[in-house]
Amino acid sequence: MKNEMNPFDIDKLYSDFIDKKNVENYEERYTNNEGWYKASSAGFCSRKLYYESVLKLEPTNKPSPESLMKMRFGTIFHDELQGALKESEDLSIYYRSIYNIEDTLIDTISIDNKEKEKYISEKESWKVHVEGNIELSDLNVRGHYDVVFEGDKVFLYDIKTIGAYPWKLRFGRDRKPQHRAYPLQLGTYALGIEEEFGRIDGMYLYFYNKDTSKTKTKEVPMIEKSKAYMYWEAVNEEHAKGLPKMELGQSPEKAWACGYCPFRDECKPDTYIEHMKTKGAWY
Repeated sequence: MKNEMNPFDIDKLYSDFIDKKNVENYEERYTNNEGWYKASSAGFCSRKLYYESVLKLEPTNKPSPESLMKMRFGTIFHDELQGALKESEDLSIYYRSIYNIEDTLIDTISIDNKEKEKYISEKESWKVHVEGNIELSDLNVRGHYDVVFEGDKVFLYDIKTIGAYPWKLRFGRDRKPQHRAYPLQLGTYALGIEEEFGRIDGMYLYFYNKDTSKTKTKEVPMIEKSKAYMYWEAVNEEHAKGLPKMELGQSPEKAWACGYCPFRDECKPDTYIEHMKTKGAWY
């Protein structure tokens, strides 16, 4: 049986479309800001950060079309969810107060009138901010947070789309210790949120499983805000001395990271990788 002929290369068409959108996004967010560290790079390889923000190099290793499509899904989901938030006319109906009660029960529970008034006030005062910009000039870091709910309190949410396997490693029965990047990223955004809104009362990672459509929200301890500040201080100090040396745990942060690095050809990690493999330290 002959192979069916495919007259149009739709994969290439979509890949070119994604490239175009990525260029537009980069120009909007990062053109003339290349010397800033990206908040979304927190926790990743220090050498990558150096190539990206100190030397300001063009990436030498572009993602494959398949990888671009996977990443594009995350962008689409972010846009969709943020659009839903912006169009919501009454955020109060989605707010879960500290009492975790329904409005219909507010007059039946045993809390005093002052607390009831506070509950009602909290319900009526919420605003949502999406895709806001942060700049931490003392750390030379800038970025864009996903979602902030502002009312009597201020809550920060970061949206993450992940596949079934990383979901299993994070939430499954045999869950594994997780990468430091997500909490450090959120802690970095929190520093900027605190500057802009004057406070921050909680921060959360909102996960969407791309294979099952399950969702899960995880609170991130506020200590990550302090950890993020110390992390970026250390990055600045290290980079002031020049290109960081190869050292697993920092440059790169994980062994698998080199395979996905956009600066692999510039970094040339192969000799170091082979050396670490002979010691049984590369996995």
